[in-house]
Amino acid sequence: MVGNSRYGEYYLYAVKNGTDTEYSFFAPPEVNEQLKVLKKGDKFEITKLAEQKGSKVITRYDVKVLEKEKNTSDVVNGSSTIGDSYYSIMLNSCKDAIKLQNELGGMFDAKSLAVTIFIARTKINGYKNE
Repeated sequence: MVGNSRYGEYYLYAVKNGTDTEYSFFAPPEVNEQLKVLKKGDKFEITKLAEQKGSKVITRYDVKVLEKEKNTSDVVNGSSTIGDSYYSIMLNSCKDAIKLQNELGGMFDAKSLAVTIFIARTKINGYKNE
């Protein structure tokens, strides 16, 4: 769920930590970028890392996808999309590009935006197709 508060936009996820207890997790934007390509039931691990830089403590998050749920109903044109993780990243990149294009009044080409977003998501996150 995405919402806005007086502190800005937030991303709320319902997560479990290996038990049946459900928790709320407010993901920072960089974690949301990695989580939004996952589907319900996908397993992942988030590690919060802190590093001292002078007088400041810099935090960052390491997100690792542990296991993907297989769903036989995810078939497009006779071929499975589950085995190709790039499919979901590209789909989300296209959706985000269209949103950006609409917000900016058609100022940019949606196809170019989608490709740029896709490349950034796969390179920045060090993504490898499995």
